[in-house]
Amino acid sequence: MGKKKEPSLFCDTLSVKDHASSLIKYMTDGIYEKQHIMSMALLAAIAGESVFLLGPPGTAKSMVARRLKLVFKDAKAFEYLMSRFSTPDEIFGPVSISKLKNEDRYERLVDGYLPDAEIVFLDEIWKAGPSIQNALLTAINERIFKNGSDTLKLPMKALIAASNELPAEDEGLEALWDRFLVRIVSNCISSETTFYKMVREKSNSDPIIPPSLLITEELYHSWQSSISDIVIPDDVCHVITAIRKAIKEEMKSEDFSPMDYYISDRRWKKVFHLMQASAWLNDRDSINITDCLLLIHCLWNKTQTISKVLEIVPSAITSGIDVRIAENKTALDKLIAQLSANMPQGRVPITEDDDEFAVTNYFYYTVDGFNKGKCLFSKADYNHVDTKKTTDGILYFDDRNNCWMIHAIYTGAPFDYKMSNGKLTKLKLQKCNGGIIVDSIPYAFKRKSRFGAKGQEQQTSSFTSTEIIFEECESIKKDFAELQSLFANSTNIFVSSDDKKLIMRQLSKTEKEIGELEIKIKNTKLLIR
Repeated sequence: MGKKKEPSLFCDTLSVKDHASSLIKYMTDGIYEKQHIMSMALLAAIAGESVFLLGPPGTAKSMVARRLKLVFKDAKAFEYLMSRFSTPDEIFGPVSISKLKNEDRYERLVDGYLPDAEIVFLDEIWKAGPSIQNALLTAINERIFKNGSDTLKLPMKALIAASNELPAEDEGLEALWDRFLVRIVSNCISSETTFYKMVREKSNSDPIIPPSLLITEELYHSWQSSISDIVIPDDVCHVITAIRKAIKEEMKSEDFSPMDYYISDRRWKKVFHLMQASAWLNDRDSINITDCLLLIHCLWNKTQTISKVLEIVPSAITSGIDVRIAENKTALDKLIAQLSANMPQGRVPITEDDDEFAVTNYFYYTVDGFNKGKCLFSKADYNHVDTKKTTDGILYFDDRNNCWMIHAIYTGAPFDYKMSNGKLTKLKLQKCNGGIIVDSIPYAFKRKSRFGAKGQEQQTSSFTSTEIIFEECESIKKDFAELQSLFANSTNIFVSSDDKKLIMRQLSKTEKEIGELEIKIKNTKLLIR
């Protein structure tokens, strides 16, 4: 994955990434806990997309548009607070009386209004009337405005809209809402330290961005052309496929309407273009997996679905590895079932003559390979564990024997609850050939003696199967380490610290699953030794 080495136009000493990073630094000067909003607004503007900010008054929503204007050389801005009584004249300019009177032409005087601005901020967007909404649809999506008999090509780089609510249902606002690709919640400052830093800071004016950093029209169109050439690799497509699949499953939920998760083909295409812009501004010639994390700001439709989107996107990033882990766990389960196929089915007691396991302290089997340390399983309980279905059990640490103990739960179970000091972990137990399955993880019991030659011959193919799974596990670990490193060392300037926490949490879950798979492989080997 090569890097773009060409310096940014008009900034001969800076790469594109350094140029964008510098702009973000100036944009966020004196503004707290809003860097992610500023950076996403810059990304959206360069990608030619629009942004919706959801939040209460006084959370710097209008400041985003004002700071964004500063990064474009000689840019004009238009800002307006919508109300139910707003008219098209107030947004798109008044009708020219002279042209209407003298030339019989219906045209608006657009200078100083939305059609004349590079950066547009519309507050309380959903209060706009139908005539304004219809004009905004083509303005946002196609960057054109019908002015009488003429069609104006709009210079608008980005439209930033804001509200403290989402569009009301059944009022025909779905099409306009769909035009806003980037959707971010803007809240009050959460950190007490940051809050008082903001309170104590003297009010200052907008930052002065060095002329060499300003984005000119020439530079803007140069970046636009380069963004379209960014490669979309297959691994990114696999992540998007996993996201789309998860969203389709959520659309089937009875708790939500299908429209709560609806994403049009147009928005999907724009999503890829946004990721291409992110890749370009990070000095890459190809989208990588870190860009996929930005989709958490693009795929939600309702506040109730935000948490689910925050879960879906990180899960999709690790889905390829998670599926492989699950497949290998299933293969091990089948292998263990095959090993146990000749066992008596159900809760069949083991006689002393048939008992092949070594006994500790007269009453316990030793659980081999238990990950927490020495562990004993009640010999009497083993006769009450089923081979076909799970049985409830408990795990606790026994201070008197200085080891972990596992007991099955059944009527008349000989267990002194005082031994556990009340610290119990509930388990699901199932009998298998050579040991016990605890919460789907197999454990062998220490035996009196090894299998004979005949028994060893029967286990050869099973041992080979575990070796194959072990090799696949090593491959999974290698791929996971690369993914983990990608995010741990990521310098993607548009991935916020909060975004990174989401993916690192998901990576921790996958790492835990890999650890369980390794234990399962090791313990399965002990079962078939």
